[in-house]
Formats: sequence, C-alpha cells, structure tokens
Amino acid sequence: MLKHLLTFLILVTLITGLHAQERVVTGKITGPDGAPVPYATVQVKGTTRGTTADQSGIFKIAVDANKVVLQIRSVGYTMKEISATSGSTVNISLVQDNQNLQEVVVTGLGIKREKKALGYAVQDVKGDELTKASQGDALRAMSGKVAGMQVIGSGGTPGASTFIKLRGTNSLTGNNQPLFVVDGIPVDNGQNYSGDPSDGTNNLLQGATNTNRGADINPEDIESISVLKGPAAAALYGIDAANGAIIITTKKGKSGRMQVDFSTGVSFDVVNRLPGIQKQFVKGTGGAIAPFSSTSRYSWGANIDTLFWDGNGNEFDKHGNVVGASNPNAKTKFVPYDNTKDFWRTGATYNNSLSFTGGTDAATYRMSVSHMYQNSIVPVQSYARTAISMAGTLKISERVKVSANMSYTNDGGNMPQNGSNTSGIMLGLTRTPISFDNSNGGLKADNPKAYMLSNGLVRSYRNGIYDNPYWTINKNPYTTNVNRLIGNIQLDWNIWKDLSLTYRLGTDVYQDNRHQYYEIQSGAYSGGRVFDDRYTYRSVNSDAILTWAKQVSKDFRLDIKVGNNYYSRKLDELYVQGDGLTASGYDNISNATVQKSYNFVTPYRRVSGYFDINFDYKSMLFLEITGRNDWSSTLPKNSNSFFYPSASLGFVFTELQGLKDNDVLSFGKIRVSAAQVGKDPGTFRTRSFYSPTTFADGYTSGVSFPYDSKGSFFLDNTLGNPNLKPEKTNSYEVGLQLQFLHNRIGLDATYYYSKGTDLIVQSPIAATSGFQFVTLNAGSIQNHGVELTLSGKIIADRPFTWDMNINYSMNRSKVLKLAPGINQITVNGFTGTVIAHLPNQPAGIIYAYGWLRDGNGNIVISDKADDFGYPVVSTEQRPVGNPNPKFLMGWGNTFAYKGFTLYTLVDWKCKGDIWNGTRGSLQAIGTSKYTLNRGEQHTFPGVMGHLNDAGELVHTVGGAEVAGAGSSNTTAVALDQAWYQGNGGGFGAQTETFIDDGSYVKLREVTLSYDFKGFRESKFIRGITVSTFARNIILWTPYKGIDPETSLTGATNAQGIDYFNMPGTSSFGLNLKFHF
Repeated sequence: MLKHLLTFLILVTLITGLHAQERVVTGKITGPDGAPVPYATVQVKGTTRGTTADQSGIFKIAVDANKVVLQIRSVGYTMKEISATSGSTVNISLVQDNQNLQEVVVTGLGIKREKKALGYAVQDVKGDELTKASQGDALRAMSGKVAGMQVIGSGGTPGASTFIKLRGTNSLTGNNQPLFVVDGIPVDNGQNYSGDPSDGTNNLLQGATNTNRGADINPEDIESISVLKGPAAAALYGIDAANGAIIITTKKGKSGRMQVDFSTGVSFDVVNRLPGIQKQFVKGTGGAIAPFSSTSRYSWGANIDTLFWDGNGNEFDKHGNVVGASNPNAKTKFVPYDNTKDFWRTGATYNNSLSFTGGTDAATYRMSVSHMYQNSIVPVQSYARTAISMAGTLKISERVKVSANMSYTNDGGNMPQNGSNTSGIMLGLTRTPISFDNSNGGLKADNPKAYMLSNGLVRSYRNGIYDNPYWTINKNPYTTNVNRLIGNIQLDWNIWKDLSLTYRLGTDVYQDNRHQYYEIQSGAYSGGRVFDDRYTYRSVNSDAILTWAKQVSKDFRLDIKVGNNYYSRKLDELYVQGDGLTASGYDNISNATVQKSYNFVTPYRRVSGYFDINFDYKSMLFLEITGRNDWSSTLPKNSNSFFYPSASLGFVFTELQGLKDNDVLSFGKIRVSAAQVGKDPGTFRTRSFYSPTTFADGYTSGVSFPYDSKGSFFLDNTLGNPNLKPEKTNSYEVGLQLQFLHNRIGLDATYYYSKGTDLIVQSPIAATSGFQFVTLNAGSIQNHGVELTLSGKIIADRPFTWDMNINYSMNRSKVLKLAPGINQITVNGFTGTVIAHLPNQPAGIIYAYGWLRDGNGNIVISDKADDFGYPVVSTEQRPVGNPNPKFLMGWGNTFAYKGFTLYTLVDWKCKGDIWNGTRGSLQAIGTSKYTLNRGEQHTFPGVMGHLNDAGELVHTVGGAEVAGAGSSNTTAVALDQAWYQGNGGGFGAQTETFIDDGSYVKLREVTLSYDFKGFRESKFIRGITVSTFARNIILWTPYKGIDPETSLTGATNAQGIDYFNMPGTSSFGLNLKFHF
C-alpha cells in the first residue's frame, strides 16, 4: 500500500510541475464578417502541438509559459500567425484567401473543402449570380456558367422543364441527369409524365410538358451551387454518382443584429422567335379556295393577289367569305391574317422576397418568404410559386451544436398543350391558313365568340378537327399544383479536440396534383376527357459521420471520415381517367360515362457505409481515398452489395522551393483522379410482374378491367432478371490549375475519360418463353472530353475594373455495344424518326429514313419514269443527325465603376442537330415560308439511279439496268403540291431534309446595377441596389424554326425533337433591393 501511495505522490508532483510550466490560451476565431469560423486548426509554430476550434470558433490550447506563436488555418482563409502568452485570451479575425480559385467549395456529403486540396474538377456558382438577371428557375440560370454542363429548356412558358447533363450520356436506358442535393439531403428532380400508360399513347410527345421538380427550389434562398462534374468528385454518393452531382447550399443565419433584406422586381417576356409562315396562299388545294366549312387542312389554295372578301359577315369571318377577283360579290381586298404572331401576349413576372437574418454566438436564424407570379406569353395562362424557408442553429454547449433547415414551396399553374396533340397550341396556330382569323376580329382571348360557334362547336379552320388555340386555352385546361417540403436537422458534436460526430436527418416530401379537362368536341378527344393524376413522393435520408482530424506532425495532416447512410423513397401515382363526357362544361370525373384508374407505387431503400481519408503534406501534396458500399433494394437479395472506390491526388508544385513567391506563376497544381461508381436498376426489374388488363383499338376509349364486376391482369412482356447487377462506370481525370501575375489570370484545364459497362438494356427472347424481352447487363458506352475555364482581372486596382470568365467544354460519346440480338435502342420519337442508341455511334442520335446515296455519298436521283428527277428515299433507317453539341462555351464579363456594375454573359452552343418536325409538317400542309417556291423548277444535285427489285442500286442505260449510279442529274422538276405533300414534306417517307443545325449564340444575360453607398453609416438602412436586366435579347442561329434551345420531351434523354414545341422568350426587367 505504501508503495502505491508513493507512486501516486510522484505522479502528482510530476503533473503539478508540468502544469507549472504550461498555461492555456483561449480564444475565438471569426471571419471578416464577424461570423465564427468553425473547426479551424490552431497549432503552436514549430511544434506538433495543436488543437481544433469548435463549431463556434472557440478553442483552448496549452502553451509554454514563454511567448509563443500560434498558426491558425481554416479552409478558404489565409493562414494567420499571432503571438500569445500564457493565460491570455485572443480574438482572431481571419481574412478570406483569394489566391486559390475561390477558396472553398462544398463537396460530397456537404463537406466543405479548400479548392486547393481537391484532386478533381469542381466548379461553383454563387447565389447572387443566379438571381442577378431574375431567372426564376435556378437550373436555367446556370446556363453558360459552368464548363461541362449542358442546360436545355423545353420552352419559354412558365413552368417549362429543364434538362441538365454533365459530361455526356452514361446510361442507355436510365437517368442521365446529375444527383441533386440540398443541404446534404438528396432531393428529387424528376419530371413524371401524365396519361394512361396502357392506351398506347406516347404522352411525352403530346399533351403538356410537365415541370421537373428542380424548379421548386427558390433561387433567392440559394447561397451557392457546387457542380461535382465527374464520378471522382461525387464518389461518396456511390450508386447515385455516375452522372455527377449538383450540391445546393442554402442561406443560413449569422451572428449579429437582425438584418432585413427585401427585393422586388418585375420583368416582361416576349416571344423571341417563331416558325416562318408564308402569307401568300390561302386554304385550299390545287390553287383553289376551300370554304370555311371544309375540313381540308392544306394551304395550297389561291394566291392572295387575286382574292377579295365578299362582305357577307358570318361566324367564321366578319369580313365574309374569301372569293376570287372575278366573283361578282367581291368587295374588299383580302388581307392575310397573322395568327402565329398575333396570338401571343407580353408576359409579366413579378418577384418579391423578404428575409430576416441574425443571431448571437449561441444561436442564429434566417427566415424568408418569396412569391413569384408569372403571366404567361400564352393568354389566360399563369404560373406562381410561393416559398417559405427557415434555418437556425443553436449552440447547446461548448461541444454540441444543433442546426435545422426547412423550406416549403407551393407552385403550379396552367401548362400549355404542345407536340402532336391536335389540341396543341403551336399546331393549331401554325397550321391555320392565312385566310382564317383564329381571334375572330381580334376579340379578347377569353371571349367565347373567338373560338366557339353559336351551336357550341369549335370555331376552327378545319371545322373542329384541329382545335382553335383560343378554344384550347379556355376549354382544355391542364393545371398543376405542387406542395413540397424539404428539411433536415443536424447535430454536430465535438467529442474531443480531434474527434467529432455529425448526424444529419432529412426528408423530401411533395404532392403533385395534376388535372386535365378536354371539352366535348375537342380535336384530341371528341367525346371529351377528364383525368386527375396525383404523384406523392417521400424520401428519408440519414447520415452519421465520424471525423478524426489531426495535425500528425509539423508537415503532415490526416483527416479521416467514416459514415453510415440510410436512404428510402417511395413514389406513389394515383391516376383516374374519365371518357365520354355526358354534359359540356362540367369539369368533373363523375361526368364521364367510362372511368378507369390505376395506382403505381415504386418503393426503394438503400443502406450504405463509406469512408473518406485525406492526407495533407505541407499544404502541397493532397491525397484523398474514398470508398462506399451500397446495399440496394432493387438488386437481387443474394447479390445486392457493391463497393465503389475512388482516389485523387493534387500536387501544388508552386509550393516547391524555387517556384514559391514567383511573380509570374502565382499558383500551379496538377491533379489526377480515378473512380468507380454505379447505378442500380429501377424498381421491379429483377422480377416479372402483372398489370391490370386493358384493351384499346385506337378508335374508342377501349375497355379496362375491372369490367362487369370481373378483374383481370396480364403478365408483362418483359422477363424479370434475378441476376441483374448495377451499371458500372469507371472514370479517369487529369487536370491543371494555373494562376499568373499575382492571381490576375487563371486557367483550369481538365481531360476526362469514362467507360460505362454492364449497362441495363432489354434484349429479345424466344417467344417460347412466354415473353418478348429480358432485362440484361449488356450495354457499354464511353465518354471523353475537355473542359477549360479561363478567368482574368483585365483591369484591376482602379476605379474602373474588368473581370472576365470563359467556360469551354467538349464531350464525345460512343456507344460501344448493346445487347445480343439488337442493333438499336429507341429512347423516344415518332414512327420512322426516333432518338436512338446504335453501336459505334454517339449516344442519342437521330435515326430515321433519309435519301438513298451511292458509295461516294451522292444523293441518288430517280431515273424511273414515274418520279424522274426527284431524290430517292432509302429503304433502311440510318443515323441522319447528332443532337450532341460539338462544344459549349460561356463568356462572362463584369465591368465596375464606382457604384455601377455591368455584367454580360454570352452563351454559345456549336452544332447539335434537331429534327425540325414542325417545318416538315408545315411544308406538307403549305403554311411554311419554305413553300413559297411552289411551282418553281429545281434541279436536285445528285447522280441518276434507282433500286431494282433485289434492292440493289442501278441506273438505266438504253432501257437496260446497269449496276451502280449513273451520271449527274441535269433535269429540273417542279416543286409543286405533290412534291411537298410527298417526300418533300414532313409526311413523306424521309426525315433527312428536316434535320437542322441547332447551333446558337445568345446574349444570355445583361445586368446593369447601381449600389447606393450613402447609407453605409445609417443604423437603419445598410444599402439600396437598383438594377435593370435583360435575358436572351440577341439570338443568332441557323436553325429554321423557333429558339433552338428546345425539347419536346422535356427533362428526358430524348433530346433533339421539335414538333410544335413552345417558343422561347426574351425578357427585360427591373429589380430593387433594400438592405436594412
């Protein structure tokens, strides 16, 4: 006992002596705005002794009794050294580090990393860049601002969907859009189409294009968006990382007195480009006039130079009937109507936003409410979004902090009908002949006399077969209403000086209610139709992350994270449809004589474990290794576990002796990374399943079960595969970052290569199996490309400054193989013209019938008597266009002088074909301006020949057939009605003629703002900013149609289709921002 007591006394003496030589320095670390800098590293210079500040920026560190120097480091701030003595309390203010390419970005799992330390490409966009031109859709506001990001809108009407793709196509049949994450929580960006899937109708090609759910996110609440372009950057998301990730960080509270920000703005939208319509020939065929009562759809009638009105006003036209000059009733000279131009109105968008921000060292808060209301360019229609958000933090103790974020959004409105729908707006406008006035003398859009006859029937040029667009917007409304809640709560626990725990629980919940009504006598459904479609989405995400961060030695720092993720989601669709309405004007499902419904539920669950190890040597060499293992519910039970690794290395070579403090090369880094990620199959792919039986003949509304009190189900024609594996993508990336002349000029260059294997496709199967297809892991695709970002402070350190930024990217994709037994995968499209994947071709090419060509690529001109001198159509489909752009480039400039700031953004898309089905259709009907050459003689360039009975190319010499093509064509033929209604128009056998170049150069944004500085000393007003802006005000394009930034199918993989799509817009507006 005495021995133990003596040992204890000796230890006490040693410890007392040690403490007599050491003291504790305490302090708080803040940023330039006074907000705490959490988890900064504090190290005693020249030693390995160090500690980490807590989430409030407070630290304690033992130091020698003598004066010491502390080094304080934090991501995104310049390292600072201060002198400290024992027992002192120091307050340290860090300044932001502007040297290394905008310092801090948010990476996978919401982890903030210094850009200098990354071994892969990440680009971020600040929130004020998204709102400076008042673009109500945050995704569209990204256009031209990120290298490697392609943004495609589906039109200029409010609520139109937006498609985003990073670094090309990675899946042949699955989703190719990036993962969306808000404050660490994965959120849905799906579009979800409406319509009965059992009636054989392609609902993406007709009807209304629905909004993708990314449009629910309020741009005013966004602090920044980080774009993780490749799998290496997004690897911590594992099975969701193949297409990269969009990481959205919302605004949070700050300590200090309450700050109030209010902004209000208005903008006006006008149609920027419409299809060219001829104004010379009226309704009819063969040069003859067709009466209003005729159901003829063609504008191959008489020339207006010889036409008059007879003055006998009627319900079709107040001027009377159109007659020839020789008609004795001819009175008033005929003047053509311009239905396509006159229909649109000037749209208006009103934006108002109010936010409150403040807090103390113990708690912070931010609350905001925003409202956007849009009057569409389409009369009668409108769209609105109301957003409420709250964010707060609470410091429970010195080591524990709780934070929470919540956003609620309600949005919706009227969506326009488009596509091949005979009730479509663009179809009805552009096919209407110049001899029919859709507005009936310029009546208001909601006046029934404009679109309805006295007997209640549709007033339209085809006597009801095509709907008058004014009938469509009044009688066939399609409305949506979405309520959405995104929220999370996070616990940060600083367990020990080097050990911390983060737990985050979040959810994304929405209900999307859609309603469509087609009045009786409508062109699309003459008997009337009504449907209600309700999508209910719920997801839950849970992350627990344990972090150990240690300054192991003077030169070496280690950061290890291990975590667990649980994720589940369920999409529940309830669809109810009624056909054969009993009474006109009664918009209710109970008005239908035939009703059917279905409920489709797609559940999904995933459990994951992951790690992230970061090595930092002298802030010069950075190595990151990650791994993630996913267990997915959509994979077979016995093989549902898959591991995905990644590694990246960054070497800042300007930290080497001899290169440091160089006046020319301020910063230089080489980076390299490799990753493997995946994509699991959709729900139910591993099993064969049954669906309710439906019979449809294409003429009636069909029969669906249950019927006559009897139920019926049929086995799906695709055999489930219990051996399915996830799709796998291997990617490699190298990059170079350079800064010159004290960081005034910057260059970031990246080359990447990725190869996807085990891609999920459907393959034909023997009919004896009872199925038509089986789902297999069989496809393969590759992508490679270059991304360049050039930034420069052209003029700096003067009253006038000029900053410039250029983004450039190119991607080349190639389908390597498909499933055995198939030579194409159709993504979507029309009969004879589809977007498809073919081996050894770029992803998503336009596959259709084109002109027959000889071995030298010359078009074959028929030498047969019945069509002599006209081009010959190929008997086989082939690639006729490539929608993928050759390159994308954005050029931004910011000019500042005193309180004025001028910002411009030019967006350039080079190449990218579009099937201009609108032009093809209008050429056949005769309203296209490209038919003004009707009746002219034209010699088609090419070589003479035809196909013989064996399908071989031959030409005729002296009545005999000779193999191969003959001489060049010299015969002129007529470009007449027969030609345009045949192979010279969109209803003919070929598509090649209507493949247009979708290149464009846009002046995407122009903003001029003035910041009033006279309130800087005021205790009430912090500042006022006034700005004017314009969007898409200049457009150059060779495309022969509307704005080529268009997509009929919206946010889907089938890009490059224009078939009566809605037009784009130009916008002009004014913003006021008040800061209190």
